[in-house]
This record gives sequence, structure tokens and C-alpha cells, in this order.
Amino acid sequence: MRIVALLQEFPFPANNGMRSDISRRLATLHALGHEVHAIAWTGGRLDPVLRDADVAAAARLTASLEVLPIDRGWRRVANLARFPSQVAGRWPTAGDRHALLDRLRARVAAPDCVWVDGIHAGALGRWLARALGVPLLYRSHNIEHRYLAEQARLARGRTRWRIAANVLGMRRFETALQRDAAQVFEISADDRDWWRGRGIAHNRWLPPQPDPAIMSDSADAPRSIDLFFVGSLSSPNNQAGLAWYLGHVHPLVRDALPDVRVVIAGRSPPSTLLGQLGGAGIETLPDPAAVAPLVGRAHVLMNPIHHGSGVNIKTIDMLASGRPVVTTAKGARGLPPAVVDHLILADDPSGFAAALVAAIRAARSGERPRDRRALIETHFGHAVIARALAEGMAALSPRRTHLG
Repeated sequence: MRIVALLQEFPFPANNGMRSDISRRLATLHALGHEVHAIAWTGGRLDPVLRDADVAAAARLTASLEVLPIDRGWRRVANLARFPSQVAGRWPTAGDRHALLDRLRARVAAPDCVWVDGIHAGALGRWLARALGVPLLYRSHNIEHRYLAEQARLARGRTRWRIAANVLGMRRFETALQRDAAQVFEISADDRDWWRGRGIAHNRWLPPQPDPAIMSDSADAPRSIDLFFVGSLSSPNNQAGLAWYLGHVHPLVRDALPDVRVVIAGRSPPSTLLGQLGGAGIETLPDPAAVAPLVGRAHVLMNPIHHGSGVNIKTIDMLASGRPVVTTAKGARGLPPAVVDHLILADDPSGFAAALVAAIRAARSGERPRDRRALIETHFGHAVIARALAEGMAALSPRRTHLG
């Protein structure tokens, strides 16, 4: 297929769940032979300037690549009457939209669809699908209005107000985008079923994929980390999960294993979190250049999350490593039962701590990582993605072929 893909975030560096999902799907589409013409944004709060290496990484996977600036000025504020804040920041002027359309028509012969990867790209994606007369396909990463409302509740200070600005109008916008899309590709079966219960029947599950670098890691790598967590440390849901671990679980683990080595890695940790982790004797690795080598050094992986929706991509990455993975019911959300069977689940502090201690002791005694490659390939491999895309395109009815 010839795909015009609007990417909510620039896919590299793949240092959060959304970017990981987008970048891995780009690699899969490239491997499957699809021609992807990508439009992404830069100038956000966390990564204001793109690195040449990141642009090159995206260019290798796309037939063409266009990078637009996120609007952080008065036009964005003015457009809040129409769109949630992050959507408004990705809505170009009329002149810029038509110039973009002209460039696309010049370089993309007969596109098959417009693919919106992330809701913040939805307004421009919907406009382009109408202008090009092609189906609008939407990749949903969350039940966004519920996820953002929960994130705003968990956040503190300026972060709370920043997230809250994006909550305004999100339910209305998200519902309209779900209805307008010719096909919706949900990140989890749970999200698919939630929307079907609200009248969205043209959706299907498109699973995320694990980090290929973790998949290729050697099970024989020397392991010097007893317990490891990786995730965006600027995300309120991850901060809440780590606060729960620090306050209720870690003391129990230290009582049983006084010499335990715990390492936490992730993007943009706030100074307060760094201080709390350091005070508990936990090592922190901010903004690691690569995650796979750290996972390879770990005996046991944990995901102590208690909030969120969609799928926790870090849980899939952890499973792919073959290491024991201890998480909560929330950490396992949206995954097939056959995959959940490979997780160790506990929601209360004593159960979580006991599971961690038992897994660390077993790993220290020589228990080897499990080979889960067949499991991962069955549920998250290239063939699964190819089949979901083919079924989605085949399911397009004449009524839903394009917006009109």
C-alpha cells in the first residue's frame, strides 16, 4: 500500500511507549513492503530539537518524511474552541495545509489511505483524507479522554494544568474521530470492546510489538541487576507506580534481601523522584541511550503500575526478554490470556514483594531466562500486523471508503 502516515510524535528517539509503538510499526510496514510517506511534528516540550541521527533513522523507514512544527503560540490558544490543546498545536494554517496537500500530491501517486497514528494528529489526518478522497485509518493508543483525565488527577503542579488543558473537548473529539475513521486499529482488545459497547463496530485489535533489540539479546549475558524497571519517569502513572513500590513494597524486599540491587531507568525523571529513589538506595539511570543492554543485565523485571489504559508496551518488552516479570493487573491489561499466563501478577504490597523476592532468589540460584520467541511471534509478530492491516482494508465498505 501507499500510506500517508501522520505520526503524533516524531518516532525517534523511541524513548516512550507511543514512540516505541510508532517506530516499531514503521519498521514493520517497511519490512512488509509498504510505501510510507510520513508527516510528523517537532518542537514539543520534551524534545524541542531533532537530532540528525533520529531524522536519519526515520528516513530509512519511509519513502518521504515531512516534519512540521508544533504550534505553541496564539493560534493554538485560539483553536482551543475547536480542538483539545495538543490537537490544536498540530493544526496548520489553511495556507500551510494546502501547501502540504500540494507537496503530497506531487510525490505520492494514488495513495491508498491516510493513517493517523495517535489522536493528536487526528484533525489534520481527517482533513487530508477528505482532500485526497481516500480512507482514514486511525491507530488509537488509548481511550484517550479517560487516560488523560486519570493522568491529570495523578499529576501535580504545572503538569496537572498542562494535561488538563488537553482533556478539554477530548471526549467529543475522540468520539468523532472514532466514528469518522473508515477503520480503527485499537492497541488492545479491551479498548476495542469498550468502543464497541458505544456503537463503534468498525474497529479491530492491532497489537504493539516488542523491542527487536531485546528479542535478540543473549540469555547468557552476565546479570548484575537484581530488579529493573524502565519507563517514562515524567509520566504521572509511572511516578504513582514507583511511589507505591517505594512506600509499600521496597521495604519488604529489603528486609528479605538486604543486598538487593534495584535499578530504575527512564526519560526525564523529576528531581523529587531522583531524591526519593536515591534515599531508598535505588540506582537511577536517567535518559538511557539504549534499554536492551540494561534489560539483559537484569535478573527480574517489574512494572508496578496501577493506572492507565491501552497496553503497557513496557510489559511486552519485559516479556520478550525471557526474564521473570512481576506486575499488577493494570500492567497486564489488554494482553491476550495466553500472554498474561507468562506474567507474575500481584496487586497488594505483600504479594508483590513476595513474588519479587522469590523470582530474584531463583534467578540468583541459576534459573535461566525462558525462550518466549514463539509466544511473541504468535501474538505480536510481523504476520499478525500484516493480517490485521489486510483484514482492515478488506472490511472497508463503500460507505466508509472516504469521508464525505
